[in-house]
Amino acid sequence: MKILFLSLRCPYPPHRGDCIRSYHFIKHLSQRHSVTLVYFAASAADIAAAKHLQTYCERVAYVPFRRPFALLNTAVHCLSRLPLQVHYWYSPHMQRTINKLLAAERFELIHAQLFRMGQYVTEARAPAKVLDLCDSLALNLSRRANFDCIPKRFLVKLEEKRVRRYEVDIMKGFDSGTVVADFDRDYLLKQDDNLNLSVVPMGVDLAYFAQTAACKRAPANLLFTGTMNYFPNADAVLYFCREIFPRVRKRHPEATFTIVGREPTEQIQRLAAQEGVVVTGAVPDVRPYFEKASVFVAPLRAGSGIQTKNLEAMAMGVPVVTSSVGAMGLSAALGTELLVADTPETFAAQVSQLVENRDLRETLAQAGRKRVETTYSWQVIGAHLEKVYSGALTGATRP
Repeated sequence: MKILFLSLRCPYPPHRGDCIRSYHFIKHLSQRHSVTLVYFAASAADIAAAKHLQTYCERVAYVPFRRPFALLNTAVHCLSRLPLQVHYWYSPHMQRTINKLLAAERFELIHAQLFRMGQYVTEARAPAKVLDLCDSLALNLSRRANFDCIPKRFLVKLEEKRVRRYEVDIMKGFDSGTVVADFDRDYLLKQDDNLNLSVVPMGVDLAYFAQTAACKRAPANLLFTGTMNYFPNADAVLYFCREIFPRVRKRHPEATFTIVGREPTEQIQRLAAQEGVVVTGAVPDVRPYFEKASVFVAPLRAGSGIQTKNLEAMAMGVPVVTSSVGAMGLSAALGTELLVADTPETFAAQVSQLVENRDLRETLAQAGRKRVETTYSWQVIGAHLEKVYSGALTGATRP
């Protein structure tokens, strides 16, 4: 099958959730299908990545992302009924590139990742069109608004209202849609129960994130990973350092907390002044940090979808303590495959319990690894995606 795959960002290297998802979808699809990939290139590295992506794609095309134009276009349309995200990611160059490909090739299916790319093909004619929303941005924004300062809260709530309407409207231009978790699907179906949505979870590369010996890990090395200019991640580590880590240090003065992730904000960088806290910024390989960690902490209070960071930790045999928001969407047994806590006191107690109990750490680690092996391998998830494609092509209704 000839597939036109529209990715918002360059999928390689797969260093954040949407890039990870696109990259492994493309790798899986390339085994049986012919894939033409189009994406925004925001840097010289994104352009150079095209050579690697050609390994899996029949054709790779990219369009330079012009941030000054994106900001200007957003400002000009600030009073629009459409989400600001739509205007920020709109590019006439991208529209022309996609139109030319559609005119030159007979694609059997168009896969658009996120509604920012879906906007380019809502009117396109193809045997089947699939929109991968990943998660509900409206749900994400509604949670974020609870923790923003008052001026930002007003803007976030305004954008959330626009996005909530737009996510439903744009889906009507596609044969099928996908999200990563049941609660994202349920949230969207509450807006319109006629939407054709399927759950295709996030996955983890089990060969890359391989379990290592627990004996290499000191018992009080805590870890968080993620893109650090993304609000839910930044909020989580700030909350942990202010409310939770001091409680852990009171019981375990030797405890350390390492924050690994690209583009840390100034506020995040300043956390390194706190005793026991390390902020690395971007690293070439996150696995050595997992190998040294005894507990992975993810006290997320905002966000939506499945947290890839938790899957990666589980794959590498690091026990996870997360929040209810961080655990949402995961098919994992609470208490035996990962731990959940939602107050500073209970979160610190769960972390301290793992620091003090090596057998519990190892039991949780083994159960977590088994869970990702059975449920979250990209081979299993790729098969889910192809079922969605088949349903879109045959006009199947939502399960």
